[in-house]
Amino acid sequence: MPDRVLLDASGVRVSKLGHDVKTAAEGQLLFNSRWSAMKRLLFGQFDLPIPGAGDFPANRTVMYGKSFTYRPLVFSIVHGYNNSVGLLGGIPHHHIGTAAYFVFYNPRPPIRYVVNVRNDRFDFQLNSSFSSDGVWTRARVYYAIWDHGLG
Repeated sequence: MPDRVLLDASGVRVSKLGHDVKTAAEGQLLFNSRWSAMKRLLFGQFDLPIPGAGDFPANRTVMYGKSFTYRPLVFSIVHGYNNSVGLLGGIPHHHIGTAAYFVFYNPRPPIRYVVNVRNDRFDFQLNSSFSSDGVWTRARVYYAIWDHGLG
């Protein structure tokens, strides 16, 4: 039976079932105290004007300021915004993850956007008009980028 827990001068490691902790590769571990904790890389927001009919897509790119060997975690929240009213109520639309290509699609109301998480940036692409909670003149996107250090 393989050893699954190791406590030594370098810290604590726990292996997955069936793997010996002394010879396990990083991908075969459940926990390794040498892994860095998730740390904040960037927080921010931007507004993306809603294009006129037929003018889609509208795009925005956010650079991380460094390039990773893996995709960092990107959290984004998309709100409707109206120039005369401000931030509109209702349920915001969320994306959380490291997916190389995330698409939110909801036919009622017709909301389509793409969050493309890359190693050095994420691209946000708005592909349709927004009509929930009144008339959106802009999409307001809040984002948080975290370096999880697990790549």
